[in-house]
Amino acid sequence: MQNEFYVVDFDWGETYFFRNKDNAFTFAKQGYLNAAPYNDDKEMEEDLASLNENYYINGFVCVLVKGFED
Repeated sequence: MQNEFYVVDFDWGETYFFRNKDNAFTFAKQGYLNAAPYNDDKEMEEDLASLNENYYINGFVCVLVKGFED
């Protein structure tokens, strides 16, 4: 049986692991919002859309999907 886990990999070298996809994306999004690396609401919306659609925010974080056998 193939299972998945999620790796939240911040560009500054911190990496976190999650079993739940929603938790991984919530953590990545909150890290982005806490760091406030955006200049305005439009840029924030574009970055968060990129996270949801492409699983990354350029220059900040990416979410990787990894499979494993149990």
